[in-house]
Amino acid sequence: MESFYRTHAYLVEHTNSPVRRELMDEINWNDRLIGIKGTRGVGKTTFLLQYAKEKYGTDSSCLYINMNNFYFSEHSIVDFAGEFREKGGKVLLIDQVFKYSNWSKDLHICYERFPDLKIVFTGSSVMRLKEENV
Repeated sequence: MESFYRTHAYLVEHTNSPVRRELMDEINWNDRLIGIKGTRGVGKTTFLLQYAKEKYGTDSSCLYINMNNFYFSEHSIVDFAGEFREKGGKVLLIDQVFKYSNWSKDLHICYERFPDLKIVFTGSSVMRLKEENV
């Protein structure tokens, strides 16, 4: 878990985007499950990191993770979210969620099991997001 916090801190600290997207103000951040979709390279990762930096700064209650991490080839999102929550986590930012095979099912379980945890996820495959009915 500590390596995820270190990665998060580094990425947030080094996120410098001169443009603040209007979408930041259009999203209802009170929702518990928020999906951000868009084609590859439009800035979804930067958007998540800007949100973390703007709203939480160095507060460890918010954590950015990327599903490209090998950790998730052997561990579930549900288990990770549970451990994060036990450590005081409130907001989990999941980038490239579609890289994880059971993402839709796991997000649903997290939504049901952890009512005090907010999850914001991104996906670059619009078709997959629609197919999964998220």
